[in-house]
Amino acid sequence: MTSTGHASGRSVPAIEPRLAKPGDLLGPRVVAAACVLCVLVGGLVSVLAVERAGAAEAAEAAEAVEESVSGVDGVDDDAPLRGASPSLTAIGEAVVAGLAAEDRDALAGLLVDRRDFEGRLFEALSNHPAAAQMGPALLWDMQTREGADELDRALREYGGRPLTLRSVEALAVERRQGIVIHRRPRLRVVDSSNGEVFSLQILGSVIEHVASGSFVLLTYRVREGS
Repeated sequence: MTSTGHASGRSVPAIEPRLAKPGDLLGPRVVAAACVLCVLVGGLVSVLAVERAGAAEAAEAAEAVEESVSGVDGVDDDAPLRGASPSLTAIGEAVVAGLAAEDRDALAGLLVDRRDFEGRLFEALSNHPAAAQMGPALLWDMQTREGADELDRALREYGGRPLTLRSVEALAVERRQGIVIHRRPRLRVVDSSNGEVFSLQILGSVIEHVASGSFVLLTYRVREGS
């Protein structure tokens, strides 16, 4: 620090120049607001990064679905449906046997394969505009969840019973392009433990693929009165 003389003969301290700090110019509140803004901007960038990552994952999932249904046969090709049975009666026999053995995997194996549902069959099955707008993937997910619950219910109610199939009768039959829909087939069965004869109504529709003569179950649906 230096002194400078005045006429009075006394010395006074000289004022040295000092660089201004952000807090001196802006004030502490403004500085704090700037810090908060930086945090918010950083958070927004993070959110955008997550959204972009989610969009990338969605695109990859869409490509996977497209690959899963591309290159499959059309509904009029004579290749059998995957995991199909040779007749409506064969499906009925397999259902009764699966219930008696309490074999959930065997019963689930009678259901239509996702690739056939989304690829070969969807156009013929989705004759309603709303179904077409929802698309095959969403309808598949909805049907799969509902069918799994109904299959569990069927096993709870009829699993382990020594049943034998007598006949199969569809409540309605509808023909469409390349397929025949056997709606709500009713299984006439007998319980060998007590001789009881009754109708087992636990099936949704059965799809007959005309060109190959193969049959698959669309879903399980337990109805009252079974």
